[in-house]
Amino acid sequence: MTGQLRELHAGVHALRVPMHAGGLPYSLCYLIEDADGRIHIVDPGTAGSDNLAALDAALRSIGHGMHSVASVIATHLHPDHLGLAFEVSAASGAPVVLHERERDALLAPPAPATDPAALLEAWGVPEQRRPELLAAAARPTATTTLPDGAADRIAGVRDGDILAIPGRSIRVLWTPGHTAGHLCLDDAGLGMLYTGDHVLPTVNPGLGLGAGFTRNPIADYLDSLERVAALGEREVAPGHEDVFTGLAERCVELSRHQLRRTQEVAAGLASATAAEEQTVWELARTLTWTSGWDGLSGFTLLSALTQTGMHAAFARSPEGRDHLRRW
Repeated sequence: MTGQLRELHAGVHALRVPMHAGGLPYSLCYLIEDADGRIHIVDPGTAGSDNLAALDAALRSIGHGMHSVASVIATHLHPDHLGLAFEVSAASGAPVVLHERERDALLAPPAPATDPAALLEAWGVPEQRRPELLAAAARPTATTTLPDGAADRIAGVRDGDILAIPGRSIRVLWTPGHTAGHLCLDDAGLGMLYTGDHVLPTVNPGLGLGAGFTRNPIADYLDSLERVAALGEREVAPGHEDVFTGLAERCVELSRHQLRRTQEVAAGLASATAAEEQTVWELARTLTWTSGWDGLSGFTLLSALTQTGMHAAFARSPEGRDHLRRW
């Protein structure tokens, strides 16, 4: 049930937090009690008075309250994970903890918007399909709003840092791919890995969803999957769906999903003539899509073209060719 609180281990609870924007019905928030009797919240979820009240009720049901919250940790800056953090921080005085890349992206002035018309031109999109794609590109995207004064309560962490949670040793793992500063949290003593949107039990996460990348997000993601798979057996506490086991096997599935698409794109690139390389539009038409090519329109078509462009760049890169050889 949405809103249900479940104890996973002594002092560790999972709470389903409703999402208001459609898609997945809820995100998973984790409440971790430390040796001093304080609470640390991982991924509090979507902002809103109803979700704040539900979280407060969950805390009270385990003998705590907002006054007990010592820190709020977000695996990444998307609003279904970070959104409620600033309301909790304001109510409790607790800092909001992010990877330093996410912190910097959140605090940076908005970057100049890419001209969607120029992008569609570069992709080779036919003139008659451009209006629907321009309309999709103009749709407001879900972003985390930073309230006044909240910047002073944001703390950045780095790969390898141990979180300040007395009585527990939870290590920060930088796992870019979904976003540039996505992190996972490894509690090796308990055998748990909090994965945010990096590894989900059945959903294939989107990649490159945010600023700050210094290399292809697919390369980042595949390397990050290899890193967490090498941890050994863990109980996986993801950002959505449910807690599961079989981390290494799921990482392999996620890698194969991405590399199958890269292989498809590489085959399309190889079939192009020397005189005229295939455009992103022409490549995308040859790929396998769940809804079929003719079933894509508007936002789903724009997403498909974005993915194709990302995979084309990866397939052309030395890293992409190396991954395909090893696969």
